[in-house]
Amino acid sequence: MRNFLKGKRLHFIGVGGISMSALARIARHLGAIVTGSDKDGSEAFVSLENEGYEVYLGSDVSFPQKADLVVYTAAIKESDPERVAAGNKAVTRAAFLADICEGFQKTVAVSGTHGKTTVSAMLSCVAAADGMRFSAHVGGVVRNFQNNTFLSGDDLFVTEACEYKDSFLTLSPDVAIVLNVEWDHSDYFESVESLYASFSRFCSRVKPGGAVILGEGVSSHIDVCSNDHIRIYRYGEDFCFEAKEEGGFVLLVKNEPPRFFTTPAKGRHNLYNAAIAAFASLLLGAREDSVRMGLAAFLGVKRRYEYMGRTLGGAAVVHDYAHHPSEIEAVMKVAREGKGRLIVVFEPHTFSRTQALFSDFARVLSKADVLVMLPTYSAREVPAEGVDAKTLFCSVNAPERYFFSTYDGAKRLLDKIALSQDTVLILGAGSVEKLAERFC
Repeated sequence: MRNFLKGKRLHFIGVGGISMSALARIARHLGAIVTGSDKDGSEAFVSLENEGYEVYLGSDVSFPQKADLVVYTAAIKESDPERVAAGNKAVTRAAFLADICEGFQKTVAVSGTHGKTTVSAMLSCVAAADGMRFSAHVGGVVRNFQNNTFLSGDDLFVTEACEYKDSFLTLSPDVAIVLNVEWDHSDYFESVESLYASFSRFCSRVKPGGAVILGEGVSSHIDVCSNDHIRIYRYGEDFCFEAKEEGGFVLLVKNEPPRFFTTPAKGRHNLYNAAIAAFASLLLGAREDSVRMGLAAFLGVKRRYEYMGRTLGGAAVVHDYAHHPSEIEAVMKVAREGKGRLIVVFEPHTFSRTQALFSDFARVLSKADVLVMLPTYSAREVPAEGVDAKTLFCSVNAPERYFFSTYDGAKRLLDKIALSQDTVLILGAGSVEKLAERFC
């Protein structure tokens, strides 16, 4: 591995983010002296603290001033005191990730509106089962590793490739995966056409001799031409999968015999994720038995259909990161397998997303038997940038609806109304996990 970090001082602004915490771990693994700051004490922040990293809440300009390199997330404003203090030593998270990728023999970058974390985690589990010398940068805590990173070698690097603010355009992977493309991040992409254009540019950045894997329904939107230097594999033409009623799925690859795989992950969307992971793993040279073993042993990712406990009335409580209408709909289908009512607790994520996808949110959430709505998790925004949770709440036609401004109020209601055969689904990408954890 090209070790350009050994002995260097690195400071991460926003180190409590799931991607930033992973990069901080990778940097220390490569010999850097790592410090970091954040405004909130997230679970990822606390994990770093417990592992002995020098991290703190708030701002302290002395740390970026002493650092050789300062890494910041897209959410950090130009006026941030630490970013100002860093001066020309500051680089974006995306640029730093691109530099990390260049230290590996081969990089596979997983992109798409949904499923990036799950597929990256599945690929990592297969690589581990195959004995590959690989490292991984995952946007969630993989239960098999109890971490969002895995560091065992430099032959292969598995990473997520996020489209927000075109950050994935810094990467030049050997294998690019596009799982799906739906309009999201409306605070950056003005239209779905601009989103398609960015994904097309991402695919065009694949290194000569590399490959592009286009998922279900993607080919008609992504403009990428096959040539002598890049191989393109399209879902529905070169490969697909068939779900089996008894469980598992059959991977069908053009001109190859069918292969049967299983995974504990629930729902058609996760069978699709597993099929993409299986196809990509085989393309990367993994043995078929290793693919079978890795997918069968996959324990899931924290905050992805995660069982949290029960209400006082005995209802199962499940938490999921879903914050886009398509993700919510997929998770609700899985939860509908229960016998009782489906009680959905939703914390909208950003005002702009709520406004851009308003009708889809209202349609999907109306399918709940009981809806409990919480205030919008604003993230980087202010209310003027879109529609708030109360406006969305008034447009949902669920048979029974409640709005609470606090997690405490929602917790008391759920303990009162959610009974033994009901399923409580707590959804959102913000801090709503704190509510879910109260049922542990």
